[in-house]
Formats: sequence, structure tokens, C-alpha cells
Amino acid sequence: MRELSSTRAPALRGRRLGDDVEQGLLEVQALIEETVVRHRDFVSRSVVVTAAPPDEEELFAETARLIGRTRHGLQVVLASDVPRARVIYGALGEMLAACDDEVTVRLLCVPETLDREFVREQLDAGCQLEARICQLPWIETIMVDHQVVLACGDLVTGNRRRAAMIRDLSVIRTMHNLFAGVWRRAVPIEDRPDFGNAARKEFTQRILDRLNAGMTDEVAARDLSVSVRTYRRYVAEIMETLGANSRFQAGARAAELGLLAAGQAPHPARRTA
Repeated sequence: MRELSSTRAPALRGRRLGDDVEQGLLEVQALIEETVVRHRDFVSRSVVVTAAPPDEEELFAETARLIGRTRHGLQVVLASDVPRARVIYGALGEMLAACDDEVTVRLLCVPETLDREFVREQLDAGCQLEARICQLPWIETIMVDHQVVLACGDLVTGNRRRAAMIRDLSVIRTMHNLFAGVWRRAVPIEDRPDFGNAARKEFTQRILDRLNAGMTDEVAARDLSVSVRTYRRYVAEIMETLGANSRFQAGARAAELGLLAAGQAPHPARRTA
């Protein structure tokens, strides 16, 4: 009972905050869509937004140019588009190599777009870069010096992307506030456990998903084609890595660290049939 009461209130608070953030993101997405539909600069309620190049290669180039103009602070959200993330990492690397250490970078990723090696290399080089992981459905965002924001939505028909360059300070301030809200609840990458090579990480993910689904050990082991004894050994190792004293704690911790499959919420796990 103590364990449940200690985790429920933060979860509810997080859910309410998540709802507020998602509502804000929907408003930003609507603004981007309206811009692309009109295909021209417009002013609406004193909000200045420019349609970004719809062509993918042009958008890559514009993203690199924008990142390269950073002089003080850069905040980046890498959504689930891995090819786009690679382009942004490349531009980030060039910018950080060319500038002094006065530029600070905050990098907000989903698990799929986190490049640990890149982050480690930049930190070893003395760059002021911090990276965190979140699970919210952010749109890709580049925020430069509190002066301009490039926001990109999902791909649409014809390989054209909804994207907009935002220069209005009130909109930029709102987006920075949204970013700050997600950043506070995101997980620093140094807190995210490393389960080993890709194959082991994938197997750990499958175990966590089955624990979260409430499968019994017997059913989960059969589903994974391993013995119950082997399955329980893996579960014990995962709990130790996560610093969990129970399977419920392991599920909650896995959700907090973004280790569960997308769209899953933590549920109590059972051990036997």
C-alpha cells in the first residue's frame, strides 16, 4: 500500500501536465498546418510564421543553416524520424566544433533518436550539451537563441513535410515554456540504464513489455521461447539494473525511463499462474 500511494499522486500530476503540454503542441501543429496550406507568409493576431521549404533536401539544408547561426543557446527536439535526426546531429557537430564553449545545447530525444556516442563525444570535447529522453509525442523543433523556431510536423503525401519558421516572440516564448515543462520531467541520459548490445536490449524490451502486460512467468517464458528459470533470472537482473525491489517498481521505473514500448503504461506484474 505504501508503494502504491507513493507513486500514484506524481503519476496523476504528470498526466495532467502531459495533457497541457499535448494541447499546446496541438495548437502549434495547427499553426504549422495553416501556414503550409496558405503557402505564403502571413500575419494572424500579430503572429508571424513563414512556411519552410517543403522539399526534404531543402529542409535539411535550412535546418543546418539555422543550427549554424546559433550564438548563445540551442534547444532541439528530435522526434521519431531517425534520418532527420542524423542530419541534425551532423549539423550540431559542425556548429559545436566551430563555436566557443559559450553556446549551450539542450537535446530532447525519444529513445529511437538518442545518439549516446554523439553526446559522449561532445561532452568529452568540453561542449555544454545536455541530453534527456521523453516519451511525449513532440514535433521536431529547433529553437535558436530565443529568436527563431523551426518546427516540423509529420511527412504528408508526396514526401512533403509540414514545416514552419516562427519568428514571433510570443509564440517562441510559448514553445520555450512547453519545452521547459517536458524537460523537467524528461530523464537525463546518464540515468537511463545500459542493458548491453542491441540484441540484449531488444530482449530486455520484450521482457519488460510482458512484465508490463501482466503475463505470468510461465506464459511469458513460453512466449519468448525460454525456460521459466531463464526468464526469472533475466527478470531478477533487470530489477537489479533498475534498482527495483519489486516487479511493480520495475514497471514504474521502466515507464519513467522510457523503456516500455510506445503507448504502454505501467501495470502491476504477476509472477505465477
